[in-house]
Amino acid sequence: MVRVDVIAYSATDVVEETDVTVGRARELTETYRVTWVNVVDPEPRVLGELEALFGFHPLALEDAGHVDAAPKVEAYGDVLFVVTRTIVWTEEIATDQLSLFLGKKFIITIEDKVVPQLEDVRVKIRRRAPRVMKGGPDYLCYTILDGIVDSYFPHLDRMEGIINGLEGALVERPADTRALTELHEIRSDLVHLRTALRPQRDALTTLARLEVPLIRKETRDYFRDVYDHMLSVLDSLDTYREVVTSLMDLQATLFSNNINQIIKVLTIFFTVTLPLAIVTSAFGMNVYFPGKEEPLGLALALFLMLATTLATAWYMKRRGLW
Repeated sequence: MVRVDVIAYSATDVVEETDVTVGRARELTETYRVTWVNVVDPEPRVLGELEALFGFHPLALEDAGHVDAAPKVEAYGDVLFVVTRTIVWTEEIATDQLSLFLGKKFIITIEDKVVPQLEDVRVKIRRRAPRVMKGGPDYLCYTILDGIVDSYFPHLDRMEGIINGLEGALVERPADTRALTELHEIRSDLVHLRTALRPQRDALTTLARLEVPLIRKETRDYFRDVYDHMLSVLDSLDTYREVVTSLMDLQATLFSNNINQIIKVLTIFFTVTLPLAIVTSAFGMNVYFPGKEEPLGLALALFLMLATTLATAWYMKRRGLW
């Protein structure tokens, strides 16, 4: 269900209202230095009101209404439109979209689902964090994006732990199909995250490096820090993907070595028992030879079987074949 919440503040005052109309949010922007409007699960009516009251471009609102837009930064007149993505990891790993409109006196965030990281920013405002209270909408924009990017790292740590566990399982049990299946799933998740988050690096480059009118020079220094964190995230994803690929190659090598070891054992067993087959075949032929029907013949057959088997085993042992 759609919900519109507002936090407006100046250097000394904070006002927070929940479940308000877009018109009320617009009124607060005229009174306070910074107004943050958060829209959850937007519907076409609310998007239309945002277009009418805040003058947002319809193309930007169209992207904000979608859930699969790639991260980007676009300027529409005196409003900056930013799309970023959050990581959601419950049963499966995925990303959600957070759209942000930055104006001279306001920030409007649009989320399809509730983004927990935004609550941390609200807590800073409620506690009247000095930097947030003294900063403008551009600094609030930085605070939101910084919280989003920093939230990636716990997921990366969790993924690293899973990869380390799978590495140990594959080394101990190369034929473990469950571990191999999980390894393929992790690799798919890494590719998905890399594809979803890579455009965010370029978006943060725009905010950190280029001269955007709505972002002051001193705030760009903070955006450069977020950009550096984003590079660290992408580097970690690349590293994990290389590790997973190496583990898959290692599993194939270990499994092949195990198969070769089994074949080697069977070959040694066959070679050692081959003299037994030859001797028994010779003594089993329907041809008379001296001692065949006497105890001496049995003793001779047993002696030949034992001697040839031991000789074959000794030879293979000396050559280091087993």
